[in-house]
Amino acid sequence: MNSQERILAAINGESLDRVPCSYYATHTVTRKLTSYLQASNFREVLDRLNIDMFNIRGFIDPIWKGPFPKERIIAENVTENHFGWRTKKVQTALGIEEFQCDHIFAGAQTEDEIEQFNWPEVDWFDFAAMPEQIRNYEGLALMALSASVFQHPTMVRGLDNFLCDMYINPSLAACLMDKYTDFYVKYYDKMFSACPGTITVLKISDDIGMQDRPLIRLNQFEEFIKPNIKRIVDMAHSHGVKVMFHSCGCIVDFIDGLIEIGIDILDPIQVRARDMDPAAIKQRFGSRICLHGAVDIQWTMPEGTPEDVENEVRERIAVLGRGGKYIISPCHALQQDVPMENILTLYETIHHCQL
Repeated sequence: MNSQERILAAINGESLDRVPCSYYATHTVTRKLTSYLQASNFREVLDRLNIDMFNIRGFIDPIWKGPFPKERIIAENVTENHFGWRTKKVQTALGIEEFQCDHIFAGAQTEDEIEQFNWPEVDWFDFAAMPEQIRNYEGLALMALSASVFQHPTMVRGLDNFLCDMYINPSLAACLMDKYTDFYVKYYDKMFSACPGTITVLKISDDIGMQDRPLIRLNQFEEFIKPNIKRIVDMAHSHGVKVMFHSCGCIVDFIDGLIEIGIDILDPIQVRARDMDPAAIKQRFGSRICLHGAVDIQWTMPEGTPEDVENEVRERIAVLGRGGKYIISPCHALQQDVPMENILTLYETIHHCQL
């Protein structure tokens, strides 16, 4: 059983030789890990750690052919990309990090202001070279990311403004969500058509939970988010691609709705968030949806010892891996505060731990 077969078997609830895993880290951590392992390339890192699935962004990408630069510097350490997202590089105690800033539609009052932006066209991306790049990762499960219908609109509107829009200016909120949904349906349809049968999972990322409660109400999820997600799910399924939905935080209220529209994998099971206890989530939903994640990134990975990491991995596999439908992974991207020893312990324990 190769990695792609193992991931698909987990999603489908079929027999497994072991619980599969995915690699989830920032590019800065990946560079440091490659150096730490003295690996010659990223594929060697994946093989050394026995990774089954990884996200392809930054490793296998279409070529930008747009009429203007995909990114431009607009101020010191501030960059704007083709979607209008502005980020600022900030020196932290652990290194340089990027943060959202200066939301370009923060002051918008009408849909016309949204329409006037020079929105990127799918034809500005050339997917022709991707099949050749994919051959370098033969046997692995590839995950494309990230589509978004809620979180990406907040990057140009601002989260506080967008949450208010859903109450007092719903047509503007819907306009922004339609822009992103329309784009991602066309973008990934073109990608999957260019790379038939080679991409296993599409990830949709929309954080709709906080540490102790949902970020939005259930009726807002039903009205604004669920129909748009379903459009992306239906497109991906038409290509035989499975769909993962990512949301940090307390999202238990939304899981039944996600299952209803065909989400195959739920990520990341943020175990320290309210109502996201792994055993309870497994008991309530584990027969209907594949669970992904659940290794704590808030304390265990950055602050715990290698022994703490090993114990948590063994517990997650024992609880969530029972009966299949589980892919083990950190609850979020491994960041610069996670010791290399803990990363190695995470994947070594996964590889040697049997159900």
